[in-house]
Amino acid sequence: MREETLIPGVELLESMRSVGYSFEAATADIVDNSIAANATQIDIIADAVDGHYICICDNGTGMFPDEARDALKLAGTRNVERMAHDLGRFGLGLKTASLSQGRRLTVVTKRDGISTGLQWDVDFVLETGNWAIRVLDPDDIVGLPHSELIDEAEHGTLVIWESLDYFLAGAHDVASWMSNRLSELRAHLGLVFQRFLEGRGALRLTVNGIVVAPIDPFLEGNPRTQVAPIERVSIDGHAVAVEAFTLPHSSYLSAKERKREDLGTRMREHQGFYVYRNRRLISAGGWFGLSKQDELSKQTRVRVDVPPELDHHWQLDIKKSRIEPPQAFRSRLRQIIDQVKAKSTRMHSFRGRRASTSEFAFLWTLVEDRGGFRYEVNADHPSVQAIRNSLPVDRVGGLESLLADLAGGIPASDIYARMAENQQRLVPQLGDDQVRLRLRSLRNNGAAATDRDAMSAALAKIEPFNAVPNLRSLIEEVWEESDDAQP
Repeated sequence: MREETLIPGVELLESMRSVGYSFEAATADIVDNSIAANATQIDIIADAVDGHYICICDNGTGMFPDEARDALKLAGTRNVERMAHDLGRFGLGLKTASLSQGRRLTVVTKRDGISTGLQWDVDFVLETGNWAIRVLDPDDIVGLPHSELIDEAEHGTLVIWESLDYFLAGAHDVASWMSNRLSELRAHLGLVFQRFLEGRGALRLTVNGIVVAPIDPFLEGNPRTQVAPIERVSIDGHAVAVEAFTLPHSSYLSAKERKREDLGTRMREHQGFYVYRNRRLISAGGWFGLSKQDELSKQTRVRVDVPPELDHHWQLDIKKSRIEPPQAFRSRLRQIIDQVKAKSTRMHSFRGRRASTSEFAFLWTLVEDRGGFRYEVNADHPSVQAIRNSLPVDRVGGLESLLADLAGGIPASDIYARMAENQQRLVPQLGDDQVRLRLRSLRNNGAAATDRDAMSAALAKIEPFNAVPNLRSLIEEVWEESDDAQP
């Protein structure tokens, strides 16, 4: 037996570009490197008109020449011991992420006053047939986009993507394409690096001069968000922190919050687990096949913090955009799902209603019949009784037919579609004159108690009077009218 070395052809470099990075995931991978280099400022600068380049510049520690060469080697660093806070995983991100968007990757880095410029060019490699990088001299570096950012800095790294064939594929209007993609990038980075962008000493991240704002998927700042206690699940001696959130009903979201895609028309798609590694979001939404995404559970989100020591258990991919929980953990996750989804379901089923419905008079009654359900107008509601009592006997049937037709004609499909898109439901507020009119009807048709305190207590349990803040004073007015009218 003998050994024989097979050197891969240079065509492999072209194949490596098809790993499957999205533009947002590729950029986030470079930001990971900047954060690992202790950067406090990261600026992403793109040619927004012609799309000739995308630059990512940071004020991190930078690299010495040997370190820069190691960073550009087309090999992983699986056995390299990483710092506890390091966001890296395989050591492939800089190369694979960059070349997934364009054919030329340039890195200019400075440390201790020493500048280094290196470049992978796919066309140069294919032309020469050699696995060779270009080593740039000072004159080469000066001609690069935004090289002054490194020249003027004490330390830092500039990553430049050029010949953006994959990124611009299919773009007919480059300027419009760039504008849309950069806007999407800001939102993606705001979500992925939210926990780095918040608080004292937070990271400052910009995209073409616009500061990236943190996006909190759990709305922890909203007082109506329900938060479950943190549960810590041990795997191989390492703790995985699990925290469940039930987001507020859409009626309690601010106008700004409702404009967010994940809180508006696509809230249903964003329910599920949000898995973080070293505070960096890896996977957003979905139940890992343990449950279905349904309408009643769309307010449910679960934050899972996984320590990097458990990467091999969670099957983290190269792009750091997909993760799968270990089998030993899945059974516990299923229990957590059942608990938190029940909260979201109750929010929709019983919103605005008291726990004991027998003491409360609703305008609508739920009827479960033959494996389905329907709604009827509550025939025992005092307002309905007052109208029935005011009608001649021969006209009561017409009222009951009208109420039945109204119940049968509820546009349920349209309501469901609008609620699924999280459209805001507008509930008309009763004016004082409208409330007085209803109170007079109750009084005149014998559906009201003569005692005002008793009347106030009774109507506080009846729709729509339960939502009238000044109900007691209006009852006083209407009952005084009755007293004044008596001889």
